[in-house]
Amino acid sequence: MSLSIAIFGNTNNSSLFLAKGMKELGHEVRLILNRKEALHRPESCHPIWRDAYPEWIVDCSKMTDEDIAFQTEEMDKSVHYLTHGIDLAILNDTGPALAGYLNIPYVVFLTGSDLSYWANFNMLNLRTAQWAPEFKKSPQGRQYIMRFIDLVARQRDGILGANLVCYPQRGTIPSGDLLLDEIGVLNSCRFMLFSCNLTDLKPRKLNDNRRLIILNGARINFKLESHPELSAIDFKGTDILLEGFAQYIKAGGSGELRMVRKGWDIDAALALIEELGIQCHIKWLDEMPLEQFHHEMIAADLICDQFGTSLPGGVTLDAYALGRVVMANLRKDIFRKRFPKPLPGFDVETPSEVAQALGRLEHNRRLLIDMGDQSRYYAETYLSTSSMCSELLSRVIS
Repeated sequence: MSLSIAIFGNTNNSSLFLAKGMKELGHEVRLILNRKEALHRPESCHPIWRDAYPEWIVDCSKMTDEDIAFQTEEMDKSVHYLTHGIDLAILNDTGPALAGYLNIPYVVFLTGSDLSYWANFNMLNLRTAQWAPEFKKSPQGRQYIMRFIDLVARQRDGILGANLVCYPQRGTIPSGDLLLDEIGVLNSCRFMLFSCNLTDLKPRKLNDNRRLIILNGARINFKLESHPELSAIDFKGTDILLEGFAQYIKAGGSGELRMVRKGWDIDAALALIEELGIQCHIKWLDEMPLEQFHHEMIAADLICDQFGTSLPGGVTLDAYALGRVVMANLRKDIFRKRFPKPLPGFDVETPSEVAQALGRLEHNRRLLIDMGDQSRYYAETYLSTSSMCSELLSRVIS
């Protein structure tokens, strides 16, 4: 049975790949964009769409968060696209706050701040922290606060009312588990969505690099105390990578670590690099569209994702699709519960483990080839978007 599916929100283009998976299964899909940042725009993956999206992608990014809080006419346009002729809705970002307008089954697809920020009443403290007391007490300030309290309440209610809540396996992000438990989401309603873009990304042979090229694809976020508005899923343990890379260099390693200028803690990373004395072994890359980032992945020998207590994300998934080896904290404790086998790659948690893994690769290129083949095989066997979408739909549509 073919369904008409509307997907609201496209955080990090995760919903775009979900939409493609649904289309591969023969369903009609409408993807509703709500952000202007390049990271959340389909053209960062498909530059050919920069001037004109395909008809199934609707740009509603003129709508602001305030429009949703105050329920303006601009929000009504998004609600129309979300409800008109639709059998199933999938809500990402601030989408759960719109669930009250639906009279169809819906899925909530949580990817970070949609739970930790928009469904958390602490958001009000962060949002008003710099306000003058006089403005906070004014009618305008009080109305703003009340509207955003209502927005958080609607977001939480939308999550609670969902037929299915897509979120990482329990235990991956304890703070997220606590929020979902507080909201009232049952374990039986949770589903871990984790899939690769195998359609657009094909395995690529390793380049004949003269030295080991290591690409850090995760955001440079590692100073937890500096960013109370972020959740555990946002912290990538970049300091663990840098300290381990420094140990590897000190032991005689000759590799190059490529770092992308994206994240909250770039200045802290620069200071740590200088302190470790590894500046000449680091190459900085400017933040770039996803398509260009894939070219950087192809040029590298080893891809690094998160080394904290979060979970591997899009960086790992794209690396697998391209047949590249991943080094990260692969959270085998979590993924053993979700898939028949743990994620392939170098599973590391400490600087010394990072250094040991890099040392193994320094003189064993064959290991990169064999492990890269394992990456693609695992993706094809367990992580295809269409199979993940089929599993999702089987949980929602009887």
